[in-house]
Amino acid sequence: MRARFGDCVLDTDARELRRGGRPVELSPKGIELLVLLLTRRPAAVTQEDLRDVLWPEAHVGYTSLARVVSEVRKALGETAEDGSLIRTVPRFGYAFAGTVIVEGAASGPSRFLLVADGWEFAIPAGEVLIGRGPECALRLPSSGVSRIHASLQVDDRGAVVRDRDSKNGTWVNGARIAEPVALAEGDEVLIGSDRFVFRSSATMESTHTASPRPFSR
Repeated sequence: MRARFGDCVLDTDARELRRGGRPVELSPKGIELLVLLLTRRPAAVTQEDLRDVLWPEAHVGYTSLARVVSEVRKALGETAEDGSLIRTVPRFGYAFAGTVIVEGAASGPSRFLLVADGWEFAIPAGEVLIGRGPECALRLPSSGVSRIHASLQVDDRGAVVRDRDSKNGTWVNGARIAEPVALAEGDEVLIGSDRFVFRSSATMESTHTASPRPFSR
């Protein structure tokens, strides 16, 4: 996936950031932070969740996260005072506030979306991992989400979700799944505390107003 914002381009597959057409040095944790904020835009991500994803096996303080945020801002050519891309949410966390054009978010004859309240994820063909780990295309920074929590398999026949032996399970329409489940238009998927509505390309025009209906376990 390639995400364009301002004069920057982030290639998540190559794990490379370019600004003004030139490569910009950014540490692995800086890349992870930027990808995470882009994925969750425009929603704000808590400091706790960001630290949990960036340092899953260690306890670190606020200054460690602040240093990575500062590194990302510098790479994007902005500061905390005049920045328009990385927004600080006082006493909470950070959010990506810029306008983003995503290239290569989905391809092939089968194209689907997972839609949440305020953001959406375009699902490419093939297998997509969902979880907290850096190997996941859809990163969900929550303590209730396993490193590799679930996966989606997309082909010409449709999309199938499966749980990957997660601690808290993957839920479809209020039921915890034990076997792979083929998703249908409007199905609700719960992973950790994140609820999604599954949409097909035929209804993409209506996804901007769609939000999951609450359901109980």
